[in-house]
Amino acid sequence: MTKTSTHRAVRASAVLVSFGLIAGTAMGQDLLADNGPLSAMPGAHETGGDLIWGVPEGASAGVSSYSTLAYRLAEDFELAAAATIDSVVVFGYQQGAITGPTIDFMGVELWSGRPGDAGSRVVAGDITQNVLASAEHTNTYVAMFGVDFPIDRAVYALTADNLGWSVEAGEYWLSWTLNGSLDGGPYTPYQGDDAEPFAGDAMQRVLGAWRPARNSSDGGVQVSLPFEVYGSTSCAADLDGDGVLTIFDFLSFQNAYQAGDTTADCNGDGALTILDFTCFQTMFAAGCS
Repeated sequence: MTKTSTHRAVRASAVLVSFGLIAGTAMGQDLLADNGPLSAMPGAHETGGDLIWGVPEGASAGVSSYSTLAYRLAEDFELAAAATIDSVVVFGYQQGAITGPTIDFMGVELWSGRPGDAGSRVVAGDITQNVLASAEHTNTYVAMFGVDFPIDRAVYALTADNLGWSVEAGEYWLSWTLNGSLDGGPYTPYQGDDAEPFAGDAMQRVLGAWRPARNSSDGGVQVSLPFEVYGSTSCAADLDGDGVLTIFDFLSFQNAYQAGDTTADCNGDGALTILDFTCFQTMFAAGCS
C-alpha cells in the first residue's frame, strides 16, 4: 500500500507508547500499530499543553465522527504477524467541553480493506455497540488557526478494551464513531504542524457513502488521523518479524537492550535488567504457536 502521510505500521511485537496513554506490557499487550504522534506542536498551547491547529485558516479543526448522523471515520494499518487485538485508542473532542470528558459513546469495527471498496468487509467488531471503556485527557488542545488558544476543545484518548479480535497478518482499516453530551461534535483531530495539515489516507462515511476525510469541504487535504492498536502476537519473540525464531531475533533483542529501547523490557517492569534477558530466553524457547 502506498502511503502519503506520516502513517507508519509498527511491527507487531514492538513495544512503543507514542502518546504515553496506555502502558502496553512488553511481550504482552503491545502496541501493534499506530498513526502518530497526536500533536506535532508539543508544549505550544498557552496552558503548556500540546497544540493542534485547524490549518490552514478557515479549515475545520477536526473531522466529524458523530454517530447520531451515522458519521464514521477510518484509518489503515498493517500487521506484520498474526495477532489478537485487545484494545484500540482513538482521539476526540467536543466544542465547549471545558470540565471533564463529555464523549460517552465509542463504536469500533475492523475492515479487511478500505471501507467502501468492492470486496472490503467488516471482520471484527460492531460499530453500533458502545465499547467505550475510558476517556483520558491527553493534555492536548485543538484551536483555530490564528486565534488565541481556548481550552474548550480538550482532546481525550478514548479506549475500547477486551476486544479479543484474532486476525492474521495483513492490511486492515480501523473504523470508529463517537457521540457525546454536547452539541459540538464529537470530532477527531487531524494531524499537522503550525503551517499545514499532514496528508494521509483517512476516510469518512457521510450520508451512507465513504469518501476521503478532508480538513475542509472545498478541495481540502485528505488528512491523517491518530489512533493506537494494542494486543499480542502469536510469536512475541519474533522480533525481526520474519515469522521464524532465529539468531537474528536474539540480535534484535540485544541491540534494543543496548540502545535502551523499551522493546527490550520483556518483563514489563519499566527497567532494562538481566531479568529481561531471562524473560526473552523463556519466550524464545517456547517457540511460535
